[in-house]
Amino acid sequence: MGSPSAELTAPTSSDPIPDLVENIVGFPQYISPSYWLGWAAEQVCGTNPWQWVADQYAGDWGAVQKAGVAVKNLGEFNTAYAGSINSAVTTVKYDWQGNAADSAAEYFNGLVKVLQEQVSSLNSLGGQFNSMAVGMYESANAIKGLLETLTDLLIAIGIEAAAAAASSWTVIGPILAGAAAAVTVTKAIGVWGQMIEVHNHVWTAVQGFTGVVAGLLGGLQGLDAHPLPAGAYDHAGV
Repeated sequence: MGSPSAELTAPTSSDPIPDLVENIVGFPQYISPSYWLGWAAEQVCGTNPWQWVADQYAGDWGAVQKAGVAVKNLGEFNTAYAGSINSAVTTVKYDWQGNAADSAAEYFNGLVKVLQEQVSSLNSLGGQFNSMAVGMYESANAIKGLLETLTDLLIAIGIEAAAAAASSWTVIGPILAGAAAAVTVTKAIGVWGQMIEVHNHVWTAVQGFTGVVAGLLGGLQGLDAHPLPAGAYDHAGV
């Protein structure tokens, strides 16, 4: 049997959604002027401004995902550690009998039970962190997409306002351009409303995540209830 510590590997993060899938599903972004403005800014400045704002809002999903992997690794460690203790107790009992052996077996069997009871909570906790990481990732992408759409509409409003000003010498020009700008403003307000809605969903998810994690952490207190023996073994015959 290998060492249980082998399960405690350094956690890594991975892209929740493959880029190929995102490119296929998100193909409309390629006709967005703001998408290409963001791309150009990234090439020149090293940062896509819309992605930066979205990341600052949603947080570091990679760090949260790593935390989930680390917690699940701890669950694997508990399973391996419990198995290692079980194996050792089973091996020793063939050559060691008596009250001391029985006391030791009772203690280690209790420790195995506590370790095994924690596995389910650790796995659930790791899953919650992973789900939260995916939610943060998708929230960032949603905010980025809405920011790009809002910027596109603001550009359109500016163009339509400029067209109205340029055609002010005519009668129909300003009316048509003004009507188009009014429609675009309405669309922009709708996109802003969608961003507020995303924010509300994110806040609700954060509150739910906090409650679930607090409950799972409450189930990880077993080792406190199974401390090491208070003193040396008291041999009855001495």
